[in-house]
Parts: sequence; C-alpha cells; structure tokens
Amino acid sequence: TRLIYINAGVFLVVKLLSVILGATGYSNIWISYLELPAFLQTLIRQPWSIITYMFMHHDFIHLIFNLLTLYWFGKMFIGYFSQKQLVGLYFLGGIGGALFYMLAYNFVPSLSSHLFLSYLIGASASVMAIIFALVRYIPDEEVHLALIGPVKLKYLGIAMLVLDVIGT
Repeated sequence: TRLIYINAGVFLVVKLLSVILGATGYSNIWISYLELPAFLQTLIRQPWSIITYMFMHHDFIHLIFNLLTLYWFGKMFIGYFSQKQLVGLYFLGGIGGALFYMLAYNFVPSLSSHLFLSYLIGASASVMAIIFALVRYIPDEEVHLALIGPVKLKYLGIAMLVLDVIGT
C-alpha cells in the first residue's frame, strides 16, 4: 500500500509542479533529472535516477495500470511472502529493469541511435518482477480476469512478457 501511495504522490507532485512552473514561464527540464537516462555518462551525473525513475509515470493511464497491477499481484505476493520481501523485490526489479534498459540502448544498434535522448520512467519493471516471482513460485495458480475468466499465472506471465516485448 505504501508503494502505491508513494507512486501516486510522486505523480501528483510532479504534475502539479509542472503546471505551476509551466504557468509561471519556467522550464520543466528538472523532470529529466528524475528519469533514468539511457546514456551512461548522464546516469553518472544523476545516479539517484536509478531509483527515482521507478516512481515516475508519463500519464494517468500509465500510473493506473501499474498501480492496479501492483495492488492485485502485490496482495497475492503478500499471501506467500512478507511485505519486506515485496518492497525488496520492487526495488531489485526496478534496478534490474534499469540495467536491462541501459544495456539495450547502449548495445542494440537500432536503439543506440536514440541513446542521447531516451529516458525511462515507470514502475513496470518493478511490477513485472513481482508478477514473475509469483509465476516462478506458483505457476499453476489461477487468477480470474474480467471478460476472460480463470487463467493460470504461467500463461498470464507469458502474455505479459510478450506484450512488454512488443511494446518495446
């Protein structure tokens, strides 16, 4: 629940500051200091962004999707593990996602042309880590999805991975 409140709070504060600063004529360039840059030399100048990017979201739909998914699967995770393990996995998943992002943009030729202008935001990597921990621990557990019905976690995990790769 705290992770949800922190994500929602950061979203509201960033949006409010953006509106206020934008209305007064100031630039919103400060937001890029909270996002994870793909360019390694920029990351070295703002190392905190490897954590702060996990709490930034582009728009309300992005925020809601991540927070609802975090709520549902976080609740399931807490049924098998502790809250401390959930928070630890949230951060480790986010850091792992950040490292994967940096590697991809620095070594995949089709992405490296965008290296200097690309930034990562969102809790998706953290949330996906929680989902895949559950897929690994209880793959045959069924979850009930609206309009679809019962689906085993392993199939849901595969579908989310495919959608994530397609989205990338």
